Amino acid sequence: MPVDASAHLVNTGLGPIYDGIVHFAMSPEAILPIVALGIFAGLRGLNHARASVLILPVAWVAFGLVGMLFGPLALNPAIESLPLLILGALAAADIRMPAWGTGSLALLLGAFEGYNFGSAYSAARDGFPALTGSAGLVFVLIAFVSAAVLKAKWDWTRIAVRVVGSWTAASGMLLLGWGLR
Repeated sequence: MPVDASAHLVNTGLGPIYDGIVHFAMSPEAILPIVALGIFAGLRGLNHARASVLILPVAWVAFGLVGMLFGPLALNPAIESLPLLILGALAAADIRMPAWGTGSLALLLGAFEGYNFGSAYSAARDGFPALTGSAGLVFVLIAFVSAAVLKAKWDWTRIAVRVVGSWTAASGMLLLGWGLR
């Protein structure tokens, strides 16, 4: 009888909060959409950045708790590429939208990724402390990226961050191709 394997999760030996932090730090498929959202929110302005910084970590924890209750979903890996692809394309295109639209994107990203992380923590029995650790690093990442982009006042710096957004979209296309193979 096979037993459950938890090779994906990180065990630092420092406790579940640090395990959650390191798990998030070792997950580029979760980091890059947050970077793309931070770029997009920073390009759109202060109200967009504030909405993202406030909504994303809260949604991460709320839907992470839901994921801990219901467990992992059997999703095609190609679906995991969609946040990266969509947010990277929005950042590259620098599309105008109201602040509530950016907040909605933060809510959807926090729901999707938070659920995935919460369901993983329920399997490893790390629970709420690990979810809190990952949400703390999510808060720091979205705050730093959006603040750095808010400071980009010259045209060439705005173009440079849009290029980074296009690279994240390209990474999403690569992940989509990998998931569909």
